[in-house]
Amino acid sequence: AGVATQAETRADLDRAVRDAAARVPTPIAVTATVPPSLSGQDAAVTIGVSGGGQDLTTTTPVSFAVDPNAVPALETVRLRVLPMVVLYAAMGLVGLAIMIVGFIVVVLLLGRSSARERMRQLERIGGRPTVSIEKQQQADASVVMRTALAVSERAVQRQGSTAIGAALDRAGIALRPAEWMLARAAVAVAGAVVAALIIPWFLGVPFGGLLGWFATSWYRKHRTTKRSQRFGDLLPEALQLVVGALRSGFSLMQAIDAVVREGPEPVSGEFGRAMAEIRLGGEIEAALERTAERNGSRDLAWLVMAIRIQREVGGNLSEVLETAVETMRERGRLVRHVRALSAEGRLSAYVLVGMPLVLSAWMMVFRGEYIKPLVTEPLGFVMLGAGVVMITVGAFWISRLIKVEV
Repeated sequence: AGVATQAETRADLDRAVRDAAARVPTPIAVTATVPPSLSGQDAAVTIGVSGGGQDLTTTTPVSFAVDPNAVPALETVRLRVLPMVVLYAAMGLVGLAIMIVGFIVVVLLLGRSSARERMRQLERIGGRPTVSIEKQQQADASVVMRTALAVSERAVQRQGSTAIGAALDRAGIALRPAEWMLARAAVAVAGAVVAALIIPWFLGVPFGGLLGWFATSWYRKHRTTKRSQRFGDLLPEALQLVVGALRSGFSLMQAIDAVVREGPEPVSGEFGRAMAEIRLGGEIEAALERTAERNGSRDLAWLVMAIRIQREVGGNLSEVLETAVETMRERGRLVRHVRALSAEGRLSAYVLVGMPLVLSAWMMVFRGEYIKPLVTEPLGFVMLGAGVVMITVGAFWISRLIKVEV
């Protein structure tokens, strides 16, 4: 119970305060060092005080707080993060695997037999589509593949299957136009997926799709160029075999047949197609002209012209062919000499065009924050577009400078 004290003066108030202080026990603060073993535990603490000839002891339960310094540190686990270049390389390998699997699926499901290839050649010569072969190929495919082929067939019909088929023939790709368009679409989808994993999807999807679509077109043109070059390089040797056969008493047909049996590819295959056309009733000059047109060989076209002139005016065909072969060899030597002289210009073009692309890819992988404004800021888009335009114009200009016609 409290005690009320009335103080009328200041002295009375001071006396009342002193009396109240004497009745209230004096608070004592006790500090102690807690062993680390008691951190976070409950215990009973006994405190003893000696003073004025008296010993006072008290015991009270205490819950000790957790001491951060007393808790053993957790073991740090470091996760090994793969470098970004390894991650991008893995993404590229995944995309390449998707493209390879798609191509294999197309080839395996559709199948390419020698009989179908021969019927395709006959269809090209006759100019009429072979409906039964088309139905047989579609019957062998799965439902999904038939649907995809039907869509691809409509797209090819709009673009013109004859031109696409001729381009595939020149490249030596044993696919029908619909199959080729389907393979290009698969590569474009795979490119879009891979690009969307590397860069923002709104840029990666169109960029990867267009890159995959045009990459297949570049591959076909590259194969056409390489095949034409190889055909031109091997043509003199094949014609030398024809000259030897003519001098041995064989006819021109028999000499060409010897090239088909003993010549290297692609010369033997192209002359084999010409022999098939001749046996079906075509003229030898017309068949050889189509062979020259397929392979872009001006030498063979001039040779056909020489054969026609020889047939009209007469003369020794073996001597005419031998002269043509010698001319081809001299022209080939001149072409190789010009390529050797222009090799420095071509190398400079490769370096100047490839350096911005390689450096951009390197910076994107290792210093992405530095080059990121090019794909996130409006000014960056303008600079990126201007750079692409200037690189394209420069590449075209350099290609015209180093291209020497012989």
